[in-house]
Amino acid sequence: MRIRRYVDCVRLNARAAGLILRNRWVRPADVARSYDRLAADYDRAWLVHLQDTTRHLLAFLPPDLPEGSILDLGCGTGFATLLLAARYPHRSIAACDLSAGMVAEARARPGANAVDWQIADMRTFLASRPSASTALVVAAWSAGYGDFRWICRDVRRILAPGGCFALVVNLADTLAPLRRAFRYCMQAHAADLNRLARFPFPSSPAAVRRNLLAAGFRIDRFEDGFCPIVPPSSPDGRRLPWLLRTGTLAGFDAMLPLDRPGPCADTFEARLAADPEPIRHHYALAVARGP
Repeated sequence: MRIRRYVDCVRLNARAAGLILRNRWVRPADVARSYDRLAADYDRAWLVHLQDTTRHLLAFLPPDLPEGSILDLGCGTGFATLLLAARYPHRSIAACDLSAGMVAEARARPGANAVDWQIADMRTFLASRPSASTALVVAAWSAGYGDFRWICRDVRRILAPGGCFALVVNLADTLAPLRRAFRYCMQAHAADLNRLARFPFPSSPAAVRRNLLAAGFRIDRFEDGFCPIVPPSSPDGRRLPWLLRTGTLAGFDAMLPLDRPGPCADTFEARLAADPEPIRHHYALAVARGP
C-alpha cells in the first residue's frame, strides 16, 4: 500500500508539472460555467444552509452609515442583496456576480428592480467604482474566491469616511471532507486531471484579521464559526450528485470528471463516506469600518 501511494504521488506530480507547463488552470470562466449550470437549483440545494449565517452578518450592520451607495460582491441569486434593498430603500444598490445564470435568477426575484445587477468579477467591479463613494460593501461567502488581501484594499479605497465592510468568508479548512476526498482522487486518478486550481481562502481567522487591519480597517465585530451542512438522504447513499448541484465543487468539476459515472466519481463517494468529520463551512465573520 505504501508503494502504491508513492507511485500515485509521483504520477500526480508529473501530471501537475505538465499542466503547469501548459498553463492549464481553472479560470474564472470555468467557475462561472459551473454556477450557470446549477443556478436554477442553487437556492434549494445550498442557499438554505447559508441563510441563517448571512442574516446573522447583516444583523450587525451599523445604523449610522455615511452617504454613498451600497455594493454586494458575489451576490449569487440575490439573497443578501434584496435584504439590503429592503433595509435601505433610499440607497443606490449595485451587485455583481461572475455567473450570468446566478444573476438571471437574482433578477427574477421580487424587488429585484431596485438593484443594479452586473455580471462581473469582484475586482473588476470594485475597480470601476470611484474612490470614497460607497457607504457599505457586503461580501457574503464570496471574498475567498479572489485574493482576499487585495479585495480588502480595493474595498477600503472605495469606502467613504466611516464606511463599512461586512463579510463572511470561508477559511482554508472549510468543507474539509470534500477537500480530502478530492485530493485523494487527484492522486488516485492523476491521468484524469485536466486542470489545476488556486482557491486562496484565508488560512485562519487570524489571517482575516491581519488582512483587514493591514488594509486600514477598524474591526467592530469579529467571530469565527461553523455552518453545518446536512446532506439530503439518497436511496443509494450517494452524495456527489447533490454536491454537484450546490456549488461546493464549482471549478473542481473542471479538474476531474466527477460529473460522470466512473472510477473517479466512485472513489470520491467512497472517500467521502469513510470520512468521519461532518460537512460544514468554517468561516470568519467581520464588520469593519474605514477611518
